Amino acid sequence: MRADFFVMDQHIDAPRAPSDAARLVLSRLGPGSTAIGASGLSLKMVLEGEELYRIDGRDIRVRAGEFLYLDAGADCIGTNRTATTGMCLMLPRAPAAPPPPAETARDDLVLGRVVGFSAQTTSLGRALHDYGRRIARNPEAGTALASEIIARVRTGLAEPLAESGAAIANLKTAKPSTRRELYQRLDRARGHLHDHTGRAVTLGELASVAGLSQFHLARYFKLAFGEAPIAYHRSLRLDRAAQFLAAGEGSVAQAAELAGYSDAVALSHAFRKRFGCAPQRYAMGARD
Repeated sequence: MRADFFVMDQHIDAPRAPSDAARLVLSRLGPGSTAIGASGLSLKMVLEGEELYRIDGRDIRVRAGEFLYLDAGADCIGTNRTATTGMCLMLPRAPAAPPPPAETARDDLVLGRVVGFSAQTTSLGRALHDYGRRIARNPEAGTALASEIIARVRTGLAEPLAESGAAIANLKTAKPSTRRELYQRLDRARGHLHDHTGRAVTLGELASVAGLSQFHLARYFKLAFGEAPIAYHRSLRLDRAAQFLAAGEGSVAQAAELAGYSDAVALSHAFRKRFGCAPQRYAMGARD
C-alpha cells in the first residue's frame, strides 16, 4: 500500500479530501481546533501536550504517551489548548464487504468506534511511540518510514483491539460507552505502571492518575486485566529485573535497584515467588 507523509503545522477548518493512499502525518500545532476527516480507520498519538477530540457527541481526552483508535464514520474535531506534537496514521476506506459474522458484530459493539490506549501497554503502542519520537526529531525520516509504519499497524492492530475488547467486555457497567470510558481510565493507570517499573507505586497514586477512587480502581482493574494493580506492577518490575539478569548486564544488587527493591534480599524473595528460583540461578540458566 502506498503511504504518503507530510508535516502539519497549521489548523484546518475542513477535513482533507479522502485519499486512496495511506497517510502518515506529523502534527506540530499551536492552540486551536482542526476538522478531522474519518473516511477510514485512523490512529492518533500524542507525543507532547494534550488533545481533546469531539467524536459522535463525546469529548475524549488524549494525553502525551496515549493514542486513539478511531474507526470510519462522521468527521470529528481535534482541539489543543497548548502547543502539541502528535502523529496520525490514516488508512483509506476499505471496499464494500459483506456483513461481518454475528460474533464479530458483537465484538464491534463492545469496542465501539473509538477507544483510547496507553502507548506503553502494547508492543504496537510502544513501537508507534518510538517511531513518532524518531520522526519528531527528524521529520525527513517520515517519508522513508511511512510505509513501514503503516505495514506495522496493518499487521499488529488486531492484537491490542482484541485485548481491549475482552477487557471492556469484563467490566460490569451498564452502558458500552461507560465501559469504554472506564477502560481508557484503567489503561491510563496501567500505562503509569509500565512507565514506573523502577519504584513502587501506591494505590492512591494510581487512583489519582486514573481519576477513580481506590476502591473502584482496584475492583475494575482486576476485572479488566486479571490482576490487582499492585500485583500487576510487581510482575512488571520482576520481569524487568529478570531481563536485566538474563542479559548479563549486572549483579543481583543492581537488578534490585533497577526494579525498585530495597536490596538484593528483598528482590530474591519476590523473585523466587514469581520464577521459582533464585535470581543468580535464573541468570545462569538464561545464559546456558
